[in-house]
Amino acid sequence: MTGTDLQIIKPKRTEIAGGDAERLPTLHTTAKKDNELVAVWLKSHADSSRHTLRAYERIGHRFIAAIEAAGTDLRHATIDDVQSALEAMRVKVDGTPASAATINTQVAAVKALLGFAHQVGYTRFNVGPLIKLKRAPRKLAQRIMPEVDIQLLIRATADSRHPERDRSLFETAYYGGLRVSELATLTWDEIIPRENGEVQLAVIGKGDKPRHVLLPADVAARLLALRGGAPAKASVFGIKEREINYLIKRTANRAGVNEAASAHWFRHAHASHAIDNGAPITLVSQTLGHADLKTTSVYAHARPNESSSRFLKRR
Repeated sequence: MTGTDLQIIKPKRTEIAGGDAERLPTLHTTAKKDNELVAVWLKSHADSSRHTLRAYERIGHRFIAAIEAAGTDLRHATIDDVQSALEAMRVKVDGTPASAATINTQVAAVKALLGFAHQVGYTRFNVGPLIKLKRAPRKLAQRIMPEVDIQLLIRATADSRHPERDRSLFETAYYGGLRVSELATLTWDEIIPRENGEVQLAVIGKGDKPRHVLLPADVAARLLALRGGAPAKASVFGIKEREINYLIKRTANRAGVNEAASAHWFRHAHASHAIDNGAPITLVSQTLGHADLKTTSVYAHARPNESSSRFLKRR
């Protein structure tokens, strides 16, 4: 049996009553091993974004490996075993310590996996509720780069190995407010030229929710110049998420700005600078994909006439 054959078996009844109430519920999965359960768990999140699925897969398998290293498996793991596994995951694969945000993401994903394992009857107890997330200190203000630093970063791409691509990548990250996963997966058929020289990005965001973002005309012209004869489904930037963040840090070093910068810092900067320059908060939320779309605004979003990117200064 392979992971693709695994499935969730729906229970015949949704309540456990009488003498069964204190016992393990009927098994509702065909998974026999821990890694097979992870495969079923991932299937239950099929509607999540690709970025979320990749993170869950990575965390799930690493957690199972840590449990095995402790000499047990998920069915027999105690809370001490789970805590030991999570402690081991505080160190990244490359040996460096994980950030507080990464640790919290891992704990949240493991809690979800443990809850799922119990829900489908794979484990007898769910120790997830006993594991608490630590409140990570808010450092958002430290991650908002001044407008001058953003422009220094963009100009520093002139010394990159791929100056035209890197400049357009940084400009799209900032003026579009895109997530790093959205930058990495952007394809040419998702870029729609407008009559006024701007381009409209048809972005598939978190949770596979679509939204439309406008880029200013000068930024758009540089972006479109990259295409050459690339097919519609080709990646615009041809670079993976991790490589994007490495590129930003290298460029930050050359530009003399905060080397902790990442793709998400461009997104923070977009929101902060646009609001400071007079953009309505509702418009910023729409551009960044933070707010739920109202039914009557679907048509406006399909062809927006306004975007918070227009409130950002250029040069």
